[in-house]
Amino acid sequence: MDVRLDVFSSGWFPRWGKGLKLGVGLLLGVSLSACGDPDWQGTDWTKNYQDSFEAQISARAALMPGSAVQAYQPSPDGAPNSPVAYHSPPMLSYEDRPLNENIAGSLELSDYVKAMQVAKLDPWISGPGPYTLFAIPNAAMERLSARWPGGLLAPANRGQLAHILGYTIAYGKWDEAALRKAIQRNHGRAIGLKTLYGDLLGVLRSPQTGELILENTAGQTNRLGSRSFPQSNGVLYFTQDTLLPVPVLKPASAGSKKGHR
Repeated sequence: MDVRLDVFSSGWFPRWGKGLKLGVGLLLGVSLSACGDPDWQGTDWTKNYQDSFEAQISARAALMPGSAVQAYQPSPDGAPNSPVAYHSPPMLSYEDRPLNENIAGSLELSDYVKAMQVAKLDPWISGPGPYTLFAIPNAAMERLSARWPGGLLAPANRGQLAHILGYTIAYGKWDEAALRKAIQRNHGRAIGLKTLYGDLLGVLRSPQTGELILENTAGQTNRLGSRSFPQSNGVLYFTQDTLLPVPVLKPASAGSKKGHR
């Protein structure tokens, strides 16, 4: 098992040079649970689920961000116009429940949850982990899907979907404190997290605002939309947009008859 942070070349701040390499000492006591590409063949998913008996019980929960108000618009005359008329129901993230359960309870992540199921990646975030999940909100998922003919969930685009979503799953339990400490120990430079398919996801601290920012190896960035949420098998973040792995996956042309594999 490769317990380390890998080389990450940041394009956001050119003065950082060609890249950086962090050893075991920068892991801050966090071990990566697995490495390399997922082994799909012969995997018994029934044994991948986290044993709830082994999870420490906690009554702590946090309110996840949501945009449920967009799901119901009152009619001008006040008459009911929806079978389910609700206003911003609370969406809680429970510290003693795994990632797959908590994101399933978020209306703001409903498109992301569906995409994870279509790509058959949801069993990975139901296991013991730990994993750090950078979840994509509905509006960003819909904008991304529209770039692919037939939508990103179409069978022909299944390979791209799995690769993009795999880039949102990083090995290890990286809450805000752990990320900031690793960046500080690396003299303020970006750190590289290993994601599900081996792609590197950079995390850096904005010198202007101090917020944490995600970056791919092409220098494209994605801002985090909220605080981190502790999970029984890792950490959950909400992002503001999407970030593609490099080489950037391009959608098939509208006139192409051949699907991606």
